[in-house]
Amino acid sequence: MPSNENKTLVRFNIQNIKYATMNAQGTYNTPVSYGTAIKMALEANSSIKDIFGDGRRICSIVNDKGKTGTMTTNNISDDYEVAMGRKIVTAVGLADIQQRKNVVHAIYFETSGLKGDGSMPLSKTWLFGVTSSRPSESYDQNTDDVNESSFDTPLVISGTNLLNADDTKYVDDKGNEVMVWQLTVTPDDENFATFGNAVVLPKMASATEG
Repeated sequence: MPSNENKTLVRFNIQNIKYATMNAQGTYNTPVSYGTAIKMALEANSSIKDIFGDGRRICSIVNDKGKTGTMTTNNISDDYEVAMGRKIVTAVGLADIQQRKNVVHAIYFETSGLKGDGSMPLSKTWLFGVTSSRPSESYDQNTDDVNESSFDTPLVISGTNLLNADDTKYVDDKGNEVMVWQLTVTPDDENFATFGNAVVLPKMASATEG
């Protein structure tokens, strides 16, 4: 863990978005580059329910359903849209089609940070259990300058199970499975260099934990 004297002060930028679909065996395929990124906005899909008895709050229950998000890019990836079942290549062009399936996949991206010593280390993140819907499209020309477009793709991040080192499901000391929405590494982590080459599933250090 970084010391307080050299902690990350701010996070900024986003780059190198990739996505990885799953194969028939239930494992992830090799990640594919999406294209250049503008923004990744993630929001927790959670709430707290207060329970009252005898005229006072007696407990609170957390209802955590994962995250939702919006992936904003400079252009729409036709390959991604085909993989998600929203486009199809026809004999005469690329057709937008009615989406009839939700394709579960993982999304990767990188962000920068600024630390107290002035260094700017990169962070790498995988989002798990992602489904998406059709991106919005808007094109305009209303000034003398170039009006570039951006495209927003809505995301739902449902997560994946935390695993033990032997690939069995991790269970906490209360008997609960643990869901992981996203996994992030920094240059201090051993697997940092190769983290974006394949989907890295979240695992505990040893099979005895949990």
